[in-house]
Amino acid sequence: MIQTAPPAEVFPEYPASWYLFGESRELRQGPVSRRILGRLLVAFRTESGRLVVMDGECAHLGADLGFGDVVGETIRCPFHHWQYGCDGACVAVPGQGPGQGRPPAFARQRTYPTEERHGYLFFFNGREPLFPLPFFLNDEGLGEDPAGYAASEVFRYVGDCTWYMNSAHAFDRQHFAAVHDRELMGPPAIDCPAPYARRNSYLAKVVGDTGFDRILRYTAGRTVKTTLTIWGGTFAVITADFERVRSGFVMAMEPLEDGRTMCHGIVFAPRPRGPLGLLAPLQLRLRRLFTYGYLKEEARRLRSTRYKPESLGPADQDMIDFFHWAAALPQKGDHEEKDCLPASAIPAVPDVPAVLRAGAAAGSPAGGRGARL
Repeated sequence: MIQTAPPAEVFPEYPASWYLFGESRELRQGPVSRRILGRLLVAFRTESGRLVVMDGECAHLGADLGFGDVVGETIRCPFHHWQYGCDGACVAVPGQGPGQGRPPAFARQRTYPTEERHGYLFFFNGREPLFPLPFFLNDEGLGEDPAGYAASEVFRYVGDCTWYMNSAHAFDRQHFAAVHDRELMGPPAIDCPAPYARRNSYLAKVVGDTGFDRILRYTAGRTVKTTLTIWGGTFAVITADFERVRSGFVMAMEPLEDGRTMCHGIVFAPRPRGPLGLLAPLQLRLRRLFTYGYLKEEARRLRSTRYKPESLGPADQDMIDFFHWAAALPQKGDHEEKDCLPASAIPAVPDVPAVLRAGAAAGSPAGGRGARL
C-alpha cells in the first residue's frame, strides 16, 4: 500500500477530460465565448449543424471570436474578418489578393472534440478524446442509451477546494458518515472499470435527521447502494440504488483559476411511457431538488478544505490511492501522443495495488455502475 500522498505540484492543472460548455440553444443566435480552463473558448454551430469549440482569441490580434459571425462552415472574426474553419485553420484573410499565398501558418485556432447530449454541449480538453463522454451502465455492465433518459436543468455550486480534493470525496469513507450521515454496511469496493476511470461502490444506511433524509427513508428506503465513478479526474457519474427508488446524475467539474472548482450537475430519469409520462417533469424536478440540496449542503460544510498530503494517514488510504491515480492522469496537452494507445500500453502508477492496475487494463463501456434508474 502507498503510505504517503503525492505533492500538490504533480496534479494536472486542467486534466484531459470532458467539460460542460453550456446549453446548445445558446448558439441559436450565433457564437458564444466563455472563459473556461484558464482560456477563452468559443462555441458555434455551422450552417450544416456541426458543433465546434475552439480557442476564442483570434490568432491575428486576439479579438474575441464570440462577437464574430458564422459564415457557412466557418467563424468570422469581428475585427478584421479573418475566417476559421471547423478544424481551426484560417481559410480567408480579407485584402489578400491573388498570388499572395495562403494565410500565415500561425493563423490557426486549437479545436476541441465536442458532443451534444440532452441539449447540452460538452467538449474534451485535448486533440482527441481519451474516453467517450461517460454515462450510466446497466446491470450487465453495458452502457445505457442516453436517449432513454430525460435530463434536468443544470444546477451549479462552487466547491471551495481544488478539483482533485473535490473528486477525492468519492473515496473518503470517513466523510460519508461525518458529512452525509451514511453508515457504511461494509467496506467500499474500489476498482478501475476502464482506462482513466476510478470507481467506488458501497452499501450504507441513511441515518441522518435532516428533512431530506427523513423523506428519503419514507419514500425511497433506509439503505442505499451508491456507485461513484470518476472519469479523467473531473467528470463524475453517480448512481444511488435505494430499496424502492433509483437515482443518478453526472457532475462535470471545472477547475477555476483561483484554485476552486465549479461543479455542474445534471440529474437524469428514465423516460416513462404511457400516462405516467405526464408526471415525468415533476419527478425530474424533485430528483434535482433532492440531489442539489444534498450536494449544496456538502459544499457549505466543506469550505476552506485544503490538500495537505503530510496530514493523510492510514485511515485515508483510499484517498491516498485516489490521489496517486489522479496525479498520473495526462497533463495539459501531454496526452496528444497517447490518444491511440491501447489500454495495455497505459503506464501503471508505481506501487498502486495490483487490483487497481488490473481494472485499468480491463476496460469497459463508459459510465458508473448501476441499473436503470
